[in-house]
Order: sequence, then C-alpha cells, then structure tokens
Amino acid sequence: MTKSTLIILKLTLAALLLAGTSGVRADIFVITNADNPVAQLSLKEVRKVFLGRLHLYPGTEHEPLAIDLPQTSHAYRHFYEKTVGISLPKLKRYRAYYLFSGKGKIPSEAPNSDAVVDAVKRSTYAIGYVETSAENLQGIKILYREE
Repeated sequence: MTKSTLIILKLTLAALLLAGTSGVRADIFVITNADNPVAQLSLKEVRKVFLGRLHLYPGTEHEPLAIDLPQTSHAYRHFYEKTVGISLPKLKRYRAYYLFSGKGKIPSEAPNSDAVVDAVKRSTYAIGYVETSAENLQGIKILYREE
C-alpha cells in the first residue's frame, strides 16, 4: 500500500466515524406513574415543569415531582438544550436565582435512567425523562415524546 493510499484510507475512516457519531440521535421520553391522572403534557408544560414554573399538574391539585438525570449525562444536556431550549450555563444561573428567591423548585437528581424509572414507579406524581424507550415499561405512562 502506498503512502497516499494509506492517508486516503485513514481520512475516509475518520470521516465515516465522525458521520456515524454526529448522526446519533435518541428520543427523549417524559414519563410519569401510570396512575397519574394527567394523560399528556405539551412541550410548553414540560418546559415549565423542569424549570420549576409549573406548580400543579394541569387540571389537578397535585404538584409534579420532577426528577433529573446527572448533569454529566448526554440525556441531561440533550433534554435541556433541545427539549427545554435553554443552554446549560443559563440553566445554572436560572436555577440559582430560583433557589435563592424561593420562587421555584429544582428537580431532584437520579443517578441514571433506571433510577428515574424506579422513582416514577414509586410516586404517582413523579415526572422524569429518559433517553431509552419507555413504551413497554409497566407502571409508566409517557406524557411527552421528543423525536
């Protein structure tokens, strides 16, 4: 193999690897307990829940108990930047303000998607998001799906 052929082969392989990772996309499922009377949430309502601005589920007298994934997870970044529509630095400032002012609550944190699912199964009004399919999970209801 000549030197130029080897360089072309390496560049092609690098391009294929980059194309494969840049195209990786995962659906986000916003989930709650199957016994929660709320059937679905709009994108606007989902945003309000996770920004601490929706104090009661629509049509109920129950407060959503939001659960986050760790800030270091891909799903956390994807959820807040794409679904909620806020950059992570802005989210940190926003949450610091809300905590200090007492105007809102920030979500509790679960270590991974399985822990989010378990927490949602245990509490009727818990709400969380996962990056894996939640369509066949028992005891779980999908409130919003971002594709």
